Amino acid sequence: MSTPAKLSSHQTPPALAIDAPHDRFPPATVGGWCDDARDDPITGLVAWPGFFTRLPRLIANAIGRGDSVGMAIGDVDNLKEYVEGAKAVDAQSFGHLAGNAFMGRLGTLARNWLWDSDATQACLATFGGDEIVFVSAATDETRFFSQVDGLRNQLCAGLPRTVSFGAGLITPTAIPESVIGDHWWREFLIHVIGAVEHRLFSQKHARRRGESVAYGFVAPTPKISRRR
Repeated sequence: MSTPAKLSSHQTPPALAIDAPHDRFPPATVGGWCDDARDDPITGLVAWPGFFTRLPRLIANAIGRGDSVGMAIGDVDNLKEYVEGAKAVDAQSFGHLAGNAFMGRLGTLARNWLWDSDATQACLATFGGDEIVFVSAATDETRFFSQVDGLRNQLCAGLPRTVSFGAGLITPTAIPESVIGDHWWREFLIHVIGAVEHRLFSQKHARRRGESVAYGFVAPTPKISRRR
C-alpha cells in the first residue's frame, strides 16, 4: 500500500462533516415526529435507526389520543435495471453512484410532497436502501390512503422509475385495552412492518409471475391487529 501524499503548506483538508438532525429543507417530518432523529445522508429522510427507536412511542401516543396511524412502505420498481442501464447514458455515473443519485432525487420529491400535504403528524424514513417509509396519524382510512396516493403520484411523476407501495392502517380497536411496557410496542411495530412489506412484495411477486399488477401500485394491507 502506498503512503498517502502530504498536503502542501498552502493546502488544507476539507472540514469533517457533522451530521445534524434534519438540516435539509423541507424536513422529512411534521408535527414533531422524529424531528430529533438524524437524516439519512443520501435521501434527507429520517435514518432508519432513529426512526425505529422512536416510532413505537409515537404510535402509542397517537393511539392513546384515539387517532389511527397509517404506515406505507414503498419500493422502487426495477431500480437494479435502471442502475445498470445508466452507464449507457453517463459512463461516469452508474452502479452505486446512479443509485445514490436516484434515491437523492426520491428523497427531495418526498420531502417536498410532505411539506405541501395535509399531514399534521408524520414522517418519512428510509428502509433497506431503496425503500421509503411514510407514517402518519390520520382520522380515518380514506384520508391516509389519499395521502399515500399523493406521495406515490409525486414520486412516479418525478422519477425515471415508478414506486409501488404496500400500506395499512392501525386503528385504536386493533390494540388491547391494557398494554404494559415498551417491549409490546416494539414487537407490534415489527409486526406492522412485516405485514405491510408482505403485502407489497406479494404483489411484486405476482407481477413477476405474469399476473396483471400495475407498476406504481398502492396495495392495501388486510386489517392490522394484535389483540393478544
